[in-house]
Amino acid sequence: MPIRTCAVISTDYLDKDVYLNIELFYILAGYRVFVWSRSSASTYRLPDLIVMLRGDPGKDWVDYGGPVHVYDYVKELEIDWNDRFPHASRLERISLEGGDVTGYLPVFPEIWRRSFSRKNSRPVHLSNYKPMPADAFQKDLVSLIQQGRVRVFGGRWQRIGVPSRSLSYWQANRLIAASSCCFGLMYPYQRGRSLSGRMWQAPINGCFVFSEAGTNPYALPGLIEVESFGPQEADRHFSLEECRRLSEQASAFWRNHTTDLARQLELQLPPELPVALIQAQRRTLVRWHLEFLWDQTLTSLQSALQKQRLRVTGAARRLNLHPRQIAATWRRPHQ
Repeated sequence: MPIRTCAVISTDYLDKDVYLNIELFYILAGYRVFVWSRSSASTYRLPDLIVMLRGDPGKDWVDYGGPVHVYDYVKELEIDWNDRFPHASRLERISLEGGDVTGYLPVFPEIWRRSFSRKNSRPVHLSNYKPMPADAFQKDLVSLIQQGRVRVFGGRWQRIGVPSRSLSYWQANRLIAASSCCFGLMYPYQRGRSLSGRMWQAPINGCFVFSEAGTNPYALPGLIEVESFGPQEADRHFSLEECRRLSEQASAFWRNHTTDLARQLELQLPPELPVALIQAQRRTLVRWHLEFLWDQTLTSLQSALQKQRLRVTGAARRLNLHPRQIAATWRRPHQ
């Protein structure tokens, strides 16, 4: 009997932390999981199940007749899923509001939880800079970052003169495990309607999250709603014991949530998680980290090469020479 296959579709961007949880969830349910792309379409037969994450698949699957699970967790698009999958045998939209199944993405604390014996009390913020300069919460957060009260990691912060660097998923996981608290920041249209990755990954690691008012209607452990981001949040102290207690509470919460999600989707999960599968997901995190470092190295080398080319071109212009003439002079042996 062939193994059932599950195609994960994310047309605009694949959140890798989301994917690790999704992959394990459906493997445990008895599926062989792969990320669908146009190039993989010729490799795999028609999937037995489609899991839709981000983006709009358009009309690519209008003839598909199997079951479809849509995780409406980004809230960026309003899509008529019945129009995208008109012949699906069973179409279920998983959403915290107004879905066929009430819930969020599956989360496996065992993949993400790290042991800790100390905590840095200075808060962190892990996210790319969001293009919403008029947002009051972002203004507050930028002010705290500029004052040195909050450490920031992510891309595009140079747009406002804030030095920062991106982290791999493995590095981000280690950082929040070493921190007692962090700041969250969502787009206004997401607040109170969805969750962000830090809202589950940070508390699992004993890291409290300060988030905008109205973003915790689901009573998530460790998520602290505030009316504004100010020094009183940045300077708040959490003891090591509080962080350990939070880690236990959040881990139990997300285990229960994932079990309930499987029940609603009528998926059978084993009573205990196979250690080998957890280790495999954690190894994937490390592999992605090494790929991230390699990509950064290549980018740095390309940048250095480009700068060198610009210097040679500038020198050639000053000497009224072609750049190749200078290069030829460098290669010419000294007489």
